[in-house]
Amino acid sequence: MSSPETAAVRPAGPGHATRPATGRYFYRSNPRYVLRELDVIDPSQRQALIGSSSGSTVGGLLFPADGAGSATIKAVSPSTARLFQQVAVPTRLPSPRWPGVSGEDLGDLVGAEVLEILVGGRFLTGVEAVAELAQRPVEPPEGRLAALSLDAIAYAESLCLHDQAAVAARLYAFHRIAIRTAWRTTEYEGAFRAHMRHALPHGLGGDPRWTEYAHRPWRAFRRRHLPARVDRPTAKLYVSPTTEHLAGAVAASVPLIMRAAEVLGWKVADTVDTMVRPDKFVIYLESWRALRDLAGELSSALAGVPVHGVPFTCDTGLDGLLSWGLDPAPSPDGPGSLADSWRTWVTARLAGGLVQARQAGLTGPQAHAAALRRARAAGVDTSTWQPVRGGTGVLERSAV
Repeated sequence: MSSPETAAVRPAGPGHATRPATGRYFYRSNPRYVLRELDVIDPSQRQALIGSSSGSTVGGLLFPADGAGSATIKAVSPSTARLFQQVAVPTRLPSPRWPGVSGEDLGDLVGAEVLEILVGGRFLTGVEAVAELAQRPVEPPEGRLAALSLDAIAYAESLCLHDQAAVAARLYAFHRIAIRTAWRTTEYEGAFRAHMRHALPHGLGGDPRWTEYAHRPWRAFRRRHLPARVDRPTAKLYVSPTTEHLAGAVAASVPLIMRAAEVLGWKVADTVDTMVRPDKFVIYLESWRALRDLAGELSSALAGVPVHGVPFTCDTGLDGLLSWGLDPAPSPDGPGSLADSWRTWVTARLAGGLVQARQAGLTGPQAHAAALRRARAAGVDTSTWQPVRGGTGVLERSAV
């Protein structure tokens, strides 16, 4: 790293964390599920399960073969649907026949109970499979945000919820500030917006490099002439001061952001509901190197700012003020992705692990470990919440 400032950014970058086991095993599609194409599913049920997602991003739905109403229905991408059909007969993977399917992709699909893996003469899936494949114990957390993330998992597990979407929502919302009654007034929200508006540089509106765009409930800006995005993840940097210090952090950060060559855009809270989130100020960047360099500059500019802290993100300096993640790459099957952000991608997998653990009778630390192994199988270093790589995109929903 080129300077003392960038040296403060601790993580080595995506792909450098300890990778899960990726050896070749025999896999098969989970016989407890059947694949149904979208056009044979009742339109009202299809809408409830996948919303507005199109057939270009959702290749089919996996329904429990026995019709169990309490099981999980899974929406899968077209490529995953094809894989599910073709490995009905046990197949050794990874394989040159499936060059786009990595070991982490397979771990994600086994963890999601889409595929089974042959271990010790038995085909296993879900939390049982990832527990058998775990080559090391669950790592202790490194830094403030990693410890906060474990607190979030313990909290979600303690709620004893059975609906995966509800568990994921509780994980995602963890560490938000409770909204006071006085903040729910038009006067307060108007004053907050004015305060934030004054924090932005006066020349921002006339700067030819940047344009503001509608992104309610955020105040959002992007580079006017964005480079074409290819099929790769988007690096994002979270700036997480306490609510009272948000405007000051924005005032100190935006001039640096505007000068950074590879910033794609940024957004900041524009309502009370976003103001109380830990991820209230987010910057999107073209590359990991650009994220590292900007984080180094911001760490100096924001030294001493009180910290809120974003769970399930990788801390750049172990104090929680600056952290990062990788939004999953756009799906190669269509214009959109089944997962829209790093934290929704992570919390969906953790929620799946917690629900499976509860179904298996695991509670407390055993359930927490199952959730962590589920995320680790998909390519997440759960000691730092550093992404090893993105997954294949399985959207799990409770049956309706």
